Amino acid sequence: MKKIALLALILPAVVLANGYDVPNVNPRDLAMTSAGTADQGDAAAAFANPSALSKLEGVNLALAGSILNLTDKWSGTGAQTGESSTTRSAPVPPVSLFAAYGFKLADHNAAVGLGLNLPAGGRVFWNEQWPGRNRIITVDRKIYAVYLTAGYEILPQLRFGGGLVYYYGTEYLKQGVAGFADAYGELSAKGGAPSFDLSAQYGFPQFPLTLGVDFKYKATMKLKGNGRFVVPEGVLPNNPDPPIDQGVSHHLTYPSVLNVGASYRITEPWVVDFTWTWNDYSVYQTDRFVGDKGTTLEVPRHYRDGYTYRLGTAYAVTKNLELRAGVERDLTGLDRDFASASLPDSNTWAAGLGFGWGVIRDLSLETAFFYAWEDKVNVTGTQEFPGSYTTRVWVASLGLKWKLGL
Repeated sequence: MKKIALLALILPAVVLANGYDVPNVNPRDLAMTSAGTADQGDAAAAFANPSALSKLEGVNLALAGSILNLTDKWSGTGAQTGESSTTRSAPVPPVSLFAAYGFKLADHNAAVGLGLNLPAGGRVFWNEQWPGRNRIITVDRKIYAVYLTAGYEILPQLRFGGGLVYYYGTEYLKQGVAGFADAYGELSAKGGAPSFDLSAQYGFPQFPLTLGVDFKYKATMKLKGNGRFVVPEGVLPNNPDPPIDQGVSHHLTYPSVLNVGASYRITEPWVVDFTWTWNDYSVYQTDRFVGDKGTTLEVPRHYRDGYTYRLGTAYAVTKNLELRAGVERDLTGLDRDFASASLPDSNTWAAGLGFGWGVIRDLSLETAFFYAWEDKVNVTGTQEFPGSYTTRVWVASLGLKWKLGL
């Protein structure tokens, strides 16, 4: 039993319920805090609202790279009052790479889109010897998504779209072992699963208002990999039963997401967008890790659904320059009794700024900066490492849009 308990030290603490959603790093969407569900006009609609692809003609590209950085500060409470630790900077470069082709089909506008982005992940790097090392040291999780979608114009004001989505997750998790300063356990795993997207858009004929909706169904990825311990020599018997180094599998669900948006054009150069987002985080009630040599562990999470309110605006100063801004309020489904140093998650405010500049005809430079500050989380229970946690995230994005009409 002692050996089984040692194996159990790592997995419950490093399991992540959600990690955190990565903002849409397409520069226009990022600057407007993803408020443009009903206001898509380039190939990135293949992700945000495929029905809007049917507004495109010929070849369209929307290509962007970004830098995302997260910092999490822990401040001790109780006996650890006065102590603190901050995660080290470890930027990650999410991409937004989309291509689309618009054409006529049965005398109606149609288009197909193909793309890649990183819709979710987790990236936390605590100091190797921080006070909570026995709960977590490192989290490096990425969820990639590939989209093959299409849009079709039923009527000039009514469009439908959708298609296939494939999610692929990778993760590396590391945790210290209590009582041994140089001992740790680690787990790495990967796997994928398919899903689908459905969307629609309606523009009022005599009124400058457009409505849009996009729904992506959940995907349950079965991640497979290995867990192992690195401990001082002589701590364990030569042949522990069950073995502490095992193959591990678990099911990680990327939740269903619904975006409902409206876009109102106040004047010809000025548009205001709003989107309400629902995330089906309630799928995270428990995580179950299954070892291939006799160990099964379950971890309660108790998530509720999450909601986000997004408001964005864009103003065309000239024919070649559009300024953009946005703000959002994200209400997480996190149960604070299960808040964790491995899970930088809380209710969040965020804001974005950016612009698009037409360099030459049909080619524009796109840029954006996004900053998010999470509400402080105070952990006082016994489920996770106690203290207060303050998280900040920033994203900088740079890209190009190019089109070649028919």
